[in-house]
Amino acid sequence: MIATLLVAAALQTAPAVSVTDRIENLNLADDRTCTADGAWCVSLVQEMREGEVVVTPVVRAAGEAAGGEIEAGEVETYQPWTGLVRLADGGFLAGVEAGARSMYSGGGGQASELRLYRLTAAGEPGAAPVLTVPIRGALMIRACFSEADMKQRAGACHDEYGFDATLKTAGGSDALPMLDYETVATAFPRGVSRSADSLEKAPLTKADLFAERDPNCSYQRRFVFDAAAGVYQPDRPLPDCSDYTVP
Repeated sequence: MIATLLVAAALQTAPAVSVTDRIENLNLADDRTCTADGAWCVSLVQEMREGEVVVTPVVRAAGEAAGGEIEAGEVETYQPWTGLVRLADGGFLAGVEAGARSMYSGGGGQASELRLYRLTAAGEPGAAPVLTVPIRGALMIRACFSEADMKQRAGACHDEYGFDATLKTAGGSDALPMLDYETVATAFPRGVSRSADSLEKAPLTKADLFAERDPNCSYQRRFVFDAAAGVYQPDRPLPDCSDYTVP
C-alpha cells in the first residue's frame, strides 16, 4: 500500500526564460535558517496587529540575536522559508511557511503556504507579504468501511492527495526579480476527487493504483512585482486547487 503520496517529477514544460536562480538555499537549524557560509540567518518574530497574531521573518548577520519562540495554535505551525534572495539595494526577500493541519476519521491532512516579504537592508520586513502562494500539501482520506469496500477499492483504502510547489527567480529588475512558480498535484488512486464519493465509482483494479498527475493543478506561472499594488502579480490567474492545499 502507498503510505504517503509520492509527488510526480518536474513539469514537462520549461519556463519561457532560463536564467540563473538567485534564491540561496538556507540550512534549517533550531528556530532559524542560515546561509551556507553562516553570514546571514533568517528567524521569525510575532506581534499582535488588530487583535491577530502576525508572524514575519527578520534577517540578521550571524551572531546577532533575533526572533524567539513562536506561539502556534493547535493546528498552526510556522517556520522560516529555506530560501533567501539578496537584493541590489542591500535588502532581502525572505519568507515564512505557515502550515495548517486537520485530522479526519481514519485520515488527516496538512498543508502550508509561503508568505514572502521584502525586507530592508537592516533586515526588517514590510507590513504585508509581497507574495502568498501554496507551497505543499498532503492529505489522506479514509475510503474503506467494510470488507466489501476493501474489495471494491482493490485494497487501496485511502484516497491520497499531494501538492508540491517550487519558486525560482527569473531575471527582471535589479530591485525585485521576476519569480517562476511551478506546481505538481497528484491524486491516488487514479480518478479520485475530494468532491465525489469514491465508493460510488466503478470498482478499482490494480491498473488504477498509481498517483495520477492533475493537469489543472500542475501548472506554471510567472510573477512580476507590481510597484503600484506593492505585490507580485501572476501572468495568469491561479486555478482553484483547494482540494490539495486546504486540509
